[in-house]
Amino acid sequence: MIFESDMMRDTCVGMRAERTGPTPTITRPDLDRDQGVVPKALLPYKVVVLDCQCHTFDDVEIALCRVIPGMTRDKAHQHAWEVHTTGASVVARAPKERAEHFQQQLSARGLRVTIEPD
Repeated sequence: MIFESDMMRDTCVGMRAERTGPTPTITRPDLDRDQGVVPKALLPYKVVVLDCQCHTFDDVEIALCRVIPGMTRDKAHQHAWEVHTTGASVVARAPKERAEHFQQQLSARGLRVTIEPD
């Protein structure tokens, strides 16, 4: 009894033996040409917290410490004081996507936040 899979195996074996034609050529990239290409750095954006008269210093400090990596309580207090006295403070600089993330996270905690190109 001959099964279809046996016929396919025999056919495939026969096909391997009949390889003809030139061996494919592998083209390597020209590495010297790509040396002058420098990737563009992402432009930084400023994350600006605005004064809203509805949060305590503690609220602002806690939000900044939880959202902005590396933010200490002392630095957060300085930013809160700047927001209180001048109306705004740049709390971070980051590529646009990350700045938008900080804006969204700080806004979710009730702060008024905007981003702008640095």
